Amino acid sequence: MLTLSAPVFDIDGTLLIERPEPDGLTAFSRRVSRSPTLDGGAAVTDFGYSPADRTLRIEWTPRTLDEAENARRLVKSYGRLIVSFSEGCFFGAPESFDLTDGTVTINILVERQLSA
Repeated sequence: MLTLSAPVFDIDGTLLIERPEPDGLTAFSRRVSRSPTLDGGAAVTDFGYSPADRTLRIEWTPRTLDEAENARRLVKSYGRLIVSFSEGCFFGAPESFDLTDGTVTINILVERQLSA
């Protein structure tokens, strides 16, 4: 289960998504870079993990067309949204919205984690 919410009061500003596709919620990356060196090796720098490195891909089949339209409205209306699921509560910017073949996909660029 996942909730997608507006950051301020909005009478229709919360979506309860019962079965989101889990793959887009579990992926993350670390702050790592690799540069080639003159001796044929590589220099690797690792600055660790931050929740701000995550992109949440929320994908689900909405129960109604109104649910899909409300998701579209939230992405258009708010520069930041709150996403809550089993890994915690995140604050982030909606990057994109897509509705194809009855499946909604929203990408959220995480700004920070609000709680674990």
